[in-house]
Amino acid sequence: MAIDFKEKELNTNLIGKLLGSGFLNPNLIMRTWKPVKGVRVTVLQNNFYLFSFDSAKDFMKAWSKGAVFMGKQCLVIRRWHPKIELDDRDMNYAQVWIRLPGVSHHDLVSPEMIVSAIASEFGGQIIAVDITGGEIHVCVELDVNEPVVTEVMVEDGMGGLGVRQSLQYEIDTLCFNCGRMDHRKEECVNSDDRNGAGEDDEFGPHNMAPMKHAREPPFASLRYVSWRRPSSGWVKLNFDGAVKGRSQRGGAGGLLRDSEGEFMAAFAAPVSTTRPLFSEIYALREGLQLAVDSGVEYLWIEGDSKIAIEMLNGWREAEGDEEKPVMEDCRNLMKRFKGVTARHVFREANQSADHLANLGVKECVNQEWRSSRSPGPPPSLLSFIWRDIAAFLVPRLVL
Repeated sequence: MAIDFKEKELNTNLIGKLLGSGFLNPNLIMRTWKPVKGVRVTVLQNNFYLFSFDSAKDFMKAWSKGAVFMGKQCLVIRRWHPKIELDDRDMNYAQVWIRLPGVSHHDLVSPEMIVSAIASEFGGQIIAVDITGGEIHVCVELDVNEPVVTEVMVEDGMGGLGVRQSLQYEIDTLCFNCGRMDHRKEECVNSDDRNGAGEDDEFGPHNMAPMKHAREPPFASLRYVSWRRPSSGWVKLNFDGAVKGRSQRGGAGGLLRDSEGEFMAAFAAPVSTTRPLFSEIYALREGLQLAVDSGVEYLWIEGDSKIAIEMLNGWREAEGDEEKPVMEDCRNLMKRFKGVTARHVFREANQSADHLANLGVKECVNQEWRSSRSPGPPPSLLSFIWRDIAAFLVPRLVL
């Protein structure tokens, strides 16, 4: 059943589903989130809860932490949107960090091989990768109601048998009987005991790792990022702006893709500016207008300009005489959608839009491409789209 909330509440609401027995203890949640301002908790049906934040910063901090594990309970959270369903199976998924013991980037298998094997095992749901101090940690999205995967096979790239790599999960609850994360062995009601009585039990303390990494991320880390498809029923807009200093020319570009990653529409346009922020906001406005003209109802916006995204979400005041009226246009266009959300992404996850923005610098007039019109997207864009659909991982050093 869908939930109906006022549009003004959209930006700072989280929906949580409590997995495990018992009731939610709000005090435990607040100790984890540590909000500065108020958080209103509303009890819904079937172990669902609504969290309404008075502060956008508190909201973002809680949302970025992901699932909260509390003993035998797990609270899975999602950002609220108008199409969210209380019986949505996606609410069983949580972000969890995995440690790969005994592996460093000096071993026979490279970090890329290991990440590729894990991505294949978990259906491509790789959130982030950290390689720090010779250790590899991978953040994945998995179903907490299913047994954890205890190992993956990593190909050595030379036609050999490969290497079996064990996995350790940064969680504080794991059933050593059935391998699920939402309860302990003494509370297990599953009859399918997958462990024997010997030392080779599939599930046990050897599958768990300290949660220090998840709670205290390193100062600097190497992460692998990729473009991700939007949820079913949503369309993703990626936008970008560019300014070439020598030519004193600006450009804007963006494209729309559906939940399968299929191309819908794109644009590339010249921009009369030498201000990078203006080119970003101009690209955002053109992308929003393209989405409106394409009949999009639920729009997911991504761009690599953190300032532009914060302005759009109302977390930062629009600055500059050129930028203010264009950002006002953007906010008015957002009201044309039934559901809309916007987030900042790294440049490596926004390469298709970056390519279009660079095309825009070279153009004299606005160019637009649609899937329903021949000849379709520009040929130079196809390789970027294919890489995005394949969730091609690109390394980035994050400070």
